[in-house]
Parts: sequence; structure tokens; C-alpha cells
Amino acid sequence: MEWRLIKDSYHNGFINMAIDEAIMIAHREGLVPPTIRFYQWSPPAVSLGYFQDLKKEINIKVCQDLGIDMVRRPTGGKAVLHDQELTYSFIIKENDPLVNDSILETYKKISGGIIRGLSYLGIKAELVPLRGKLENHLLGRSDKARIHHLDFKSICFSVPSQYEVQVEGKKMVGSAQVRKGGVVLQHGSLLIKLEKDKLFSVFNFPSVQIIEKLKSKFKATSLEEILKKKIDFSELSNILPHGFEEEFGVRLVESKLTESEEKISKVLLENKYSTYEWNYLRKNNQLNFQR
Repeated sequence: MEWRLIKDSYHNGFINMAIDEAIMIAHREGLVPPTIRFYQWSPPAVSLGYFQDLKKEINIKVCQDLGIDMVRRPTGGKAVLHDQELTYSFIIKENDPLVNDSILETYKKISGGIIRGLSYLGIKAELVPLRGKLENHLLGRSDKARIHHLDFKSICFSVPSQYEVQVEGKKMVGSAQVRKGGVVLQHGSLLIKLEKDKLFSVFNFPSVQIIEKLKSKFKATSLEEILKKKIDFSELSNILPHGFEEEFGVRLVESKLTESEEKISKVLLENKYSTYEWNYLRKNNQLNFQR
């Protein structure tokens, strides 16, 4: 069985989200096979989970000062600062037997592919077995009361989630998923390099003291920290497909976006992902694509 692999280049956050939804639409209509896309972000961007409140959780001024875009994902989950990383999108029909129509099984299988891929780099990664309540034993009761909802719960890579990827007890891959029209779209970020100060600066917190406390307890890692050397996107995008092929028993064939997907992504960019209504208010018109 053949799936499609797209090794993409840098795009801004608005274009990246439009492309991923365009692939989702094309796959739903039977125009393209299941697809894995690897890509990067330029400029860096904070992607907000679908249900999050941008104004409440993101430090807009810091993002503007640092030239960091802010975009809402169609997937759920927590906010992510996309900077020095490999981002993947994984699009497949939710009734495909390889994911068994199960949300958790999809997470588990995709994470399994990443773990197998990382093994080619000599990295021994593992699945997070249970949904952790890490914040319960990271912080004292008084701290938790003061932080309330403006804490780890807003930030991806803060608390390991079930069936995500960790190395040496630290989270390395953050993932989020949406299912729409019978199709699964899963996003994930594999950290190449982690700049903790920059990450924490883009979120709203009640005080500097709380930021420093959370930073000291933050459990995430990156490829460069584990490997003790630099690694680039090109090398990663050549290695990781082997893990997905082994996990799913498929052959990944490198390709590009179709003309149809390019057209759909441009409409989505203009009418959804670049708009204030979508990013700040989570409102958008339902777009009807007819060809």
C-alpha cells in the first residue's frame, strides 16, 4: 500500500494551517491518498488550540515585538510555539483499518512511527502510558490556587499526554487531533532545539515568580539536548519516514500538493486562517469547495 509523503519548505503559520486543511478536504473527497506532511515555520508562530482564548492565554505584545505570528489550529490541544522543530501533519480516513476508528489508537500508532524513526538516530523514545496529572505534584497547593487556569494547562510540552512521545522522562513531541467529515487530521511538533525563556515569554502568567517556578519544573526536551549535537530538518525528514513505513506497513511515496489542494489552501488562507475572526474569535464561515 502506498501513502503520500510531502517534504515541504518554510511557510508562515496561516499558510501551514490552510495547507493541512486543504489536504484533509482532498483526502475526504478521494482525490489523494493518506498523507504525511513535514514542514517548518517562518516566521516563528504560536499556534493556538481550537478551543483556546488567544487574548487570555497569549502575550500578544511579546509576540508582536519578537515577530512571532499567532494562528489558530483546526486541531484541539494546547498552544505551541513553533520555532526550531519539525512539524508533521497526518491525514487519514478515521475508518481506515490501520487506525481502527479510535482516537487513542491513532495517537498510539503515529507515536509508534515517530519512536521507530527516532531509533534510527540512536534515540530510545517511549510512549507516555497514562494521562499524567503532573501539575499535581509539581506545585504546592498555594501555587496551584494562585496560578488557576493560567498555568501549564495552556502550554503544549508542559504535561505529557497519553500515548505521546517522551525521552528520558521528558516530553519531546506534542500532538493534537481533529476529526471532521470522516477524516482525521493530527498535528505534531518534534522539537529540534528548545529555548525555554522564549517559550515562556509568549504566554500570559500572573507574575514573574510563577513563571520562574514553572520553568524550573518544566519537563520537555529536544533532539539537540538528547543527541548533544546539531541536527537539521532535512536529515530528520529523510529518517522519520522509515519509522512510519515500519509502523503502518506502507510505502511512503514523496510527492507535492495537487493543483486542487493549492487552490483550496488559497481560499482557506484568505477567508479563514488569516482573518481576525478565526484567530481571535474562533468564528469562520463554512466554505463550500466545488470544482
